[in-house]
Amino acid sequence: MKRFHLLVGLGILGMAARMMAGDSFPDFSKAQIKITIPTNLPGYEPSPGSEAGRNAVYTINGQIFTNAAAGHIQTTAEGFSGTTDKRTPWKTLTELLAVYQQGCDEKKIRALYTASSQPFLDEVFSKPDNAARLRDYGKSIKGMQVVLGFDLKNGYMVNVNVNDTDSPDDLTPFYFVQTNGVYLLSQFNDDDPRTANIAVFLGSHPAKDLLQ
Repeated sequence: MKRFHLLVGLGILGMAARMMAGDSFPDFSKAQIKITIPTNLPGYEPSPGSEAGRNAVYTINGQIFTNAAAGHIQTTAEGFSGTTDKRTPWKTLTELLAVYQQGCDEKKIRALYTASSQPFLDEVFSKPDNAARLRDYGKSIKGMQVVLGFDLKNGYMVNVNVNDTDSPDDLTPFYFVQTNGVYLLSQFNDDDPRTANIAVFLGSHPAKDLLQ
């Protein structure tokens, strides 16, 4: 019995330590990175000007997380306070995860998106079925892990593994636009074959293989 109480006590102390650890975010940096994607990959989209032999070779300005732990997004259960200065995409994404897991409060969701994205959110929240689906989806999310991010047009494209009750690793794109020094999420219509090919590759390969 004493051993049981000791183990429970240690578990509680460990949980308390995590709760008191404070906010923690992946490091944010950018560098020129050359990535390679086979052109025979199922779902590959032709990428004129970037193909060399049997591969498409892209140079991106961004960041790849080859270490899963380095790209981990902190949850409120792990000690996240709930708000940040939004100075990096990872900070904003951490806020988004918290809002998702806490029920998708409309005001908080809107505050994380650009002004140009508000009409899209109007469509979501004006329809009860859509809003309910968003809340159900948010509550199903257990965690997030950033895989890759890179400059694209006037923003920053990010691929994130979303761990929810239906799929342990659902690769999900997020697009950020830096506005007045902060990174906000934005609706984005993408026609760049790079993003499609990167997503197809990451759907079946680890991020480190992009660097080979």
